[in-house]
Amino acid sequence: MRRFRAWLAVAALQGAAACGDARADVEPLPPLRRPTLEERAGLPRITGRWLFTGFEYPARDTLRVREQVYRLVPPGEFAIATQRLDSVAGQYVRGGVAFPFTGEVRRDGIFTFVAVEPGGVGQFVAGHVIRDTLWIELTGFPSAAEWPRGARAALVRNPKGPPFVRLRGYVPPPPPPVDSTRGVDGQPAPPPPPPPPAPAGPVEPRPRPQPAPPPPPPPPAPEDTAVIPIDTAPVVPPPPPPPPPEQPRRRGRRGRDTAQVPPAPPPFPTMPKDTIRFPPPR
Repeated sequence: MRRFRAWLAVAALQGAAACGDARADVEPLPPLRRPTLEERAGLPRITGRWLFTGFEYPARDTLRVREQVYRLVPPGEFAIATQRLDSVAGQYVRGGVAFPFTGEVRRDGIFTFVAVEPGGVGQFVAGHVIRDTLWIELTGFPSAAEWPRGARAALVRNPKGPPFVRLRGYVPPPPPPVDSTRGVDGQPAPPPPPPPPAPAGPVEPRPRPQPAPPPPPPPPAPEDTAVIPIDTAPVVPPPPPPPPPEQPRRRGRRGRDTAQVPPAPPPFPTMPKDTIRFPPPR
């Protein structure tokens, strides 16, 4: 009985190890959502409703824009209903009137639409799709006839806030940080408790520290007496005389070194003795 139980335990361990190895080799399931043909081709998806959100104009026309020489008339909205690979179709709505349009969009984000008026006249619009913004940079709409050269209009699917007007290439600042005075549920935090009241009664003022008086100036030196500076530098003894140069040695006949003796100085001539002759006595 014990051997049978041990065999069952060994078989269970081997089965668990085999299951673990099998799970390690199992590949994950594919996603339930299949990619579209546009995603496979690398084309941006621009279906939906695009609404105006702001203008950008070049810096050289700042003064003219402020003086209202140019009129920045916003365009209408684009409702793109159909996209088949790089071909799109929809309606351009302005003033409650819808005009059908067709166009295309490329992999690099450049798009071109052509809207047809009821009279059969076509108006074009072109620009770039950058992330979540549809930039209109070139158009033949009558509303863009007074735009400054180089201006462009921005359209997004979900505009937030009022339309902006800024210089082209300007990067907006990041959103403000979250207010720390707000509570967890969004309600304002309770105000801090007021400070304790001051003790009743007169308060003795504290003496203010007085600045230290400046030191008195030194007395002026008398005009008649001259100040003689005292030399306190130590006296340096003169350097010792250099040693006499060593005389070269010369070798004798037997190989002994003999020091060369300098010649004796010439003798001084003997001075003649002065003799004084006295005359003989008379």
